[in-house]
Amino acid sequence: MDVKTVYENDIFNDKDFHVVIYNKTESATGLHQHDYYEYTIVLTGRYYQNVNGRKVLLERGEFVFLPIGSNHESFYEFGATRILNVGIKKTFFEEYFSPLLPSFFVASQSYALKNEFMAYIESVIASLNFRGNEFNEFIEIVTFNVVNRLRHYREKKVQDDTPQWLKNTIEEMHEIAMFNENALENMIAITGKSQEYLTRATKRYYGKTPMQIINSIRINFAKKQLEITNYSITDIAFESGYSSPSLFVKKFKEATTLTPSEYRKSLQSG
Repeated sequence: MDVKTVYENDIFNDKDFHVVIYNKTESATGLHQHDYYEYTIVLTGRYYQNVNGRKVLLERGEFVFLPIGSNHESFYEFGATRILNVGIKKTFFEEYFSPLLPSFFVASQSYALKNEFMAYIESVIASLNFRGNEFNEFIEIVTFNVVNRLRHYREKKVQDDTPQWLKNTIEEMHEIAMFNENALENMIAITGKSQEYLTRATKRYYGKTPMQIINSIRINFAKKQLEITNYSITDIAFESGYSSPSLFVKKFKEATTLTPSEYRKSLQSG
């Protein structure tokens, strides 16, 4: 199997970082590796990466960290996914960040950033009003946090005891017909279990109630619509499953700190 190599000399332009924020729908490079370090954080949506032969599902707030020598390819089976992709020059990373890496970590593994830090990343990207080296400083902060998550990661998910019926339920709830009208009733019907039983299970394995999971799915869907369509806020509100635009705006702002209009405007200005 041929693995293409992407070289830092071709894309870094003598900078320490190569940063791209964009909506992806397909892999532009196919299976490849780098002579630099790289990580990719999901801002919106979900997609697969095949890392060193292993398929890894990534969702909002999750990332993969790719050391030199790891090969990977992306698969966008769920539609457009908004990502923050950061390449780090080999000499720069090894001088400032390598000492912070754990002695062992798995490249073909998804890692999660804390929700509070994700909110910080989203707010900074939404503004994108940088001068001089401010953007580099922001990326250094993000990189430090990424490396820190690797260092303090505990392999609690290696022995994943989440019931398969619950995993299947969450997967099905990403269908628009499921999370739109009567979402909670749909979720209960999929499981064939009582609402009380479902709530205990989602709290135990995901730390959220069923409605919190549904709302996360709806907001993620709405963000994608704001990013890739010109639909009105009202249309997106109803399509996302909210009973009114005002409720949609309230829930969206709670999740992102921005109104839907502000979020869309930030994408256009960026």
